[in-house]
Amino acid sequence: MKSVLYSLSAAIFLAASTITPTFAQTAAPGKSALILIEYQNDWMAATGGINAQFKDRKQFDDSVANSKLVIAEARRRHMEVIYVTMTLEPSYKVLGQAKYGLRALMPKYKSFLGEQASFFPGFEPAQGEYVIRERTGSSAFAGTSLDSYLRNNHIEEIYLSGYSLRQCVESTLRNAHDLGYNTNVIYDASAAFTKEQQTSFLMDIVPFYGNAMTTQEFLKLRN
Repeated sequence: MKSVLYSLSAAIFLAASTITPTFAQTAAPGKSALILIEYQNDWMAATGGINAQFKDRKQFDDSVANSKLVIAEARRRHMEVIYVTMTLEPSYKVLGQAKYGLRALMPKYKSFLGEQASFFPGFEPAQGEYVIRERTGSSAFAGTSLDSYLRNNHIEEIYLSGYSLRQCVESTLRNAHDLGYNTNVIYDASAAFTKEQQTSFLMDIVPFYGNAMTTQEFLKLRN
């Protein structure tokens, strides 16, 4: 009887040792996502409160045209497309009683209220695309679910574009780097206020935090 039980136990042990844990079988490979930052009227519409700050109008116009190409290609590849917006209410209470910086300027200029916070026509999210509205800072990660969404969906490589290059895009790039993401900025699908700001971003910022690419380079990426 003992020999039978021993043989049975040995067989169970050998069988169990060949089973791969369930989590290893189901772990998803790393994926990529396009993160679109503030494609909203305040930045993009001629009547937007911030739009006039773009002194390099060619750079801005190119960014709009290139963004359309980037978004269409990301959707064609079935890449995750994530919209990060800024939507505030008239008291600006979420920003606190700020003395300096953007938290002080946004209430002064009545930014991101009502129609100003709406998506610029032609850049509305498609069905099923993730939209973040609950943001409290320059970075797309500030007070939002972005980090948890990326991790829960096994997204390791991210591509950023949007407005403005030296403010919200740069803040997101720095934050993403420190959180461990492989981060690319499609810089000609984004716009800085001046050519000098764009040049400084490419020379002084990107080398420390990620990778810069053009729209054409993005379009030529392997699926």
